Parts: sequence; structure tokens; C-alpha cells
Amino acid sequence: MAKPDTRSPLVPHPILRVTFFLVLYLSALLAVSLLDLSLYTRFTAIFIATIILVIVFRGLVDRRTFTSLGWHWKGNERHFYTGVALAIAMLGGGTLILAALGEIEWMDYQFNGIDLALAIGLMVMVAISEELVFRGYILTNLLENMKPFLSLLVSAIVFAIFHSGNPGSNWLTTLNIFLSGILLGLNFIYTRNLWFGIAFHFAWNFLQGPILGYEVSGLELNSMLIHTSSANQLLTGGNFGFEGSLINTLLSSIALVTLGTVYHFQKPSNK
Repeated sequence: MAKPDTRSPLVPHPILRVTFFLVLYLSALLAVSLLDLSLYTRFTAIFIATIILVIVFRGLVDRRTFTSLGWHWKGNERHFYTGVALAIAMLGGGTLILAALGEIEWMDYQFNGIDLALAIGLMVMVAISEELVFRGYILTNLLENMKPFLSLLVSAIVFAIFHSGNPGSNWLTTLNIFLSGILLGLNFIYTRNLWFGIAFHFAWNFLQGPILGYEVSGLELNSMLIHTSSANQLLTGGNFGFEGSLINTLLSSIALVTLGTVYHFQKPSNK
């Protein structure tokens, strides 16, 4: 078994480390956005920049290993599968509710293997990079200085703010992204592992956009199923996608209460 790293961080205070990290992360996002790149090339560049930034900060600033951010797979497989199942249940259930209410209507379907493969790659990169940043790096550091609830709250607020500039964003989409941040962070606090968040994030985005045909946080992608939506954006989510739906608010709240109840008597992991 490897000995724990006892070196002191280069920047002693966790909040300062998070602040410096966020400044550079935002700078990297802005720099990539200024380049004339295709959608997939842009997200690939963001993914690579994110991985490099986290590795550098974790190793040189935190003076800890990259794997200590929650990459251990053995013993955490069930969290991965739980994340996939929960995303499918929430999006599937929400879509069925919208269809039953007559708010969406299926018009056609299509299949393009290349589009599907590109979408899988895109969603894998988004899931890994965002979970690594917001749960892996930010939440891990905040937990060193703050109580779990406050750390969770702050990380979810930062997560929501970073999505608030997306196309179609409004107060409800920001609220729902905040709730997603709480949901994703809740598991991390009790497991100190990224696999639930990566699995949920990937399954949610992939099912929402490339399969069901919603926008993904305001991003429009080619999809297998094609539907039309009513003008009731409070229920359908409008141009932001299902993440902007009031139904998603309800389902996210139910999921939070359920996970919170499951974890209530469990001791948070200190790994």
C-alpha cells in the first residue's frame, strides 16, 4: 500500500487554491472559445486543457497525486451503475410525463453511426472534465477547510454559475444545474470517488441530446429521435433542454431526498 503524501501544499489555504484554479480554468475556456474551431475540436481542446490543468495543480500546488481525486474503480462499480440507472430513470420518467401531458410529440427517428460515435466521445469528455473540475478538484479542496454541507453548497453554486451563460439559460435552468451539482456532489462527499458523477453526467447528457433530441445545456446536437415541443418552456425546458424543465426540478429534488436518505446514516469517506 502506498504511503500517504504528507507534503504541505504550495498554497496553504484550500480556498486560495480553488480561486487560483478557477481563474486559470476560466481563462482556458475563454481562450479556446476565441479560436475558430469546430464543435468537437473545441470540446477536445477544453478536455485536454482541463486534464493538464488539474494534473499540474494537483501535483505542483496541492502536492498530492492525481489519483487521489477519486479515480479508484475497485469497490466503486456499484456507484457507477447507480449513476447510469438514476440518469436513465430521471430522463426517461420526465420524458414520459411530458409525452403524457402532450407537451412533446415524437415525429421521426434517424440513425447515423458517425454522429453517434462523435456524440459518445463528446459526452465522455464533458463528463470526465466537468466532474474532475467541480467534484474532483474543487470539492476535494473545499472539504479540507469547510464542513461537508457548506463545501457541497459552494461547489454546486460554482457549477451553476459556469453554466449560466449557456444559450437558453434562465433562473430555472440555473436552479436545476445547482440541484444537479448538489446531487453529483452528495455522492462524492460520501464516497470521495468520481465514478458515480462521471456515469450520471455521461448517461444524462448522452440520453438527453443524441438519443431523445433535447438540447444539452443549450447545445443542439444531431439525435436519433426527433420530437416537437409545446410553447410551455416551464415544462419542456425550451432551448436549454430538459435541464430547464420544472419537471426536472421535481425529479432532481426527489432524487436528492432519496440519496440523502440512503447516505444519512453512512459516515462520509475520508479517502
